[in-house]
Amino acid sequence: MDVYGHKLKPGQWSTAAIWIYPERYGDSRPHFYTQWTRDGHEATGCFNMDCPGFVRANGAAISPGDAIQPVSDVPHGYIQSITLRVLKDKKSGDWWVYYGFNSVPTGVGYFPKSLFTYLANKANQLAFGGAVVAHRAASTPPMGSGSFPNGGQGRAASFTNLGIIDEEGNSKPIMADFPTLVTNNKCHFITPINHAACLYGGPGGCVR
Repeated sequence: MDVYGHKLKPGQWSTAAIWIYPERYGDSRPHFYTQWTRDGHEATGCFNMDCPGFVRANGAAISPGDAIQPVSDVPHGYIQSITLRVLKDKKSGDWWVYYGFNSVPTGVGYFPKSLFTYLANKANQLAFGGAVVAHRAASTPPMGSGSFPNGGQGRAASFTNLGIIDEEGNSKPIMADFPTLVTNNKCHFITPINHAACLYGGPGGCVR
């Protein structure tokens, strides 16, 4: 999975990612989703197209909220590849999202420049990874394939071709490691970035 994302200052961001959320979608399949806010969701922003904000492109291959199928069959089956790119259009200033499923990514839509203040000009932070949520006193669910990164490529979930897209639209691979935030490495973990790639995930089972 290639993921390009961006985040500007606490409380203001736009995101494109893959999400499994049974309480929202009524199933356990991964879904493509988008999210934005300019004040930490205090008064602005939403997921997908639940409020005015993200604008879907005509003829886009996927819509925010759509299920993704088929999924990877690990450890012995076919591994699917999802490419996500988020970049600022130099002419309009809008933040465009591109998506590809085992293919070259094409435009899905954009977050208009007018949604933001600081982010309307540029992004100065980048973040990517995985996250799980559980009710208090309940066990955390698996992340990725459910395998720890030491399960290796083809078993654990992975990010590849990680890169930063500059203002000219050129992608530069991320070769240095990023600071990491791991809540409990007994249940989920992520490896250091090595040649623009890393592995992540775990079986879950932690209780808070």
